[in-house]
Amino acid sequence: MAWLQAAGVLCGGAAGAACRFALGLTLANGWLPWGILTANVLGCLLMGVLQGVMRRLDRPFVVGYCLLGTGFLGGFTTFSSFAVDTILLWHDGHGTLAGLNVALNLFLGVGAVGAGYGLAMRFPRRV
Repeated sequence: MAWLQAAGVLCGGAAGAACRFALGLTLANGWLPWGILTANVLGCLLMGVLQGVMRRLDRPFVVGYCLLGTGFLGGFTTFSSFAVDTILLWHDGHGTLAGLNVALNLFLGVGAVGAGYGLAMRFPRRV
């Protein structure tokens, strides 16, 4: 079973990273790194939904979580790119935008997990 979990993480991570890359290219222009912010917030929302659904099912979905949670959403979201973008904004003299980037990623990300989890907890026990 461990090899199946590892394969799920590998495949999901590759797909998630490719989707983040495409999103970054699509939303590349702007005064904030919108692609990374969007990926992080959307990924947080989906992680909240996934966690809520797993709780509602009352059983772990190990291979599916490896594929979707650790794999896809882990590859889709990125802390390191967010951190680099923030430092670059600061270094380029945009301290206010750097602070806004931190605040938006933190508050919208945590809020999105809560919203996704709350939505999933409204699903019927049997999905």
